[in-house]
Amino acid sequence: MVKPIWRKIVLVCCVQLLMACQQEPAKTDAMLFREATITKAQVPLDKALKILTPEVQNQPMANLDSFIVANQGLRDARQVYANNNITHYQDNKLNELEGIIHAVEPELVSQAKELLNQTVDKTVELRTEIEEAKNQPYSARGNDTAQLVEFLGKQYNQDVKECCLKQLSQIDQLLKDKTKEHRALIILIRSINQELAQVIKQKDYAQKLKNQIQAF
Repeated sequence: MVKPIWRKIVLVCCVQLLMACQQEPAKTDAMLFREATITKAQVPLDKALKILTPEVQNQPMANLDSFIVANQGLRDARQVYANNNITHYQDNKLNELEGIIHAVEPELVSQAKELLNQTVDKTVELRTEIEEAKNQPYSARGNDTAQLVEFLGKQYNQDVKECCLKQLSQIDQLLKDKTKEHRALIILIRSINQELAQVIKQKDYAQKLKNQIQAF
């Protein structure tokens, strides 16, 4: 009974030694190239996901700069794969980042509409103030009307920039990869200064512009 046991032990040891001696197949240049590409793509993805903390994700409108940086990281990672012709690879981090950014799109659109309406309202107020200044009796106007109009214009430009235009520009940056879905909204954001000029010139243009905004 002893010999068979020892024979089994020797056989197992031989098999283990044989397996240990077998080398893994050498990786091809294509495999190494693919692995290097994947590793390179992780750099911008890791940076982007680190920026988008739960706190940032819970308050996207207050952290648009962080989303812009993260979105650029997403573009950079996609470009790495595109430049190296790596297709049909499911990168979990890339998919996660896409999901996070995609989730804020409805809020971006809603905020853009609200900001655009604010710019129209402020422009209507400016138009009214300018008309009131110009419609004063000549004797009451004196030489201050032109200065008043200039002051109102400067104050308006500052208010609109601070309340709306800066954030609209940030939203534009985040939506520019979604031109198919949000083309009309993006065009209006980028041409809003010209549209507001028409509100000043044409009395009924404000309502037409608001109707256009509401349609998004």
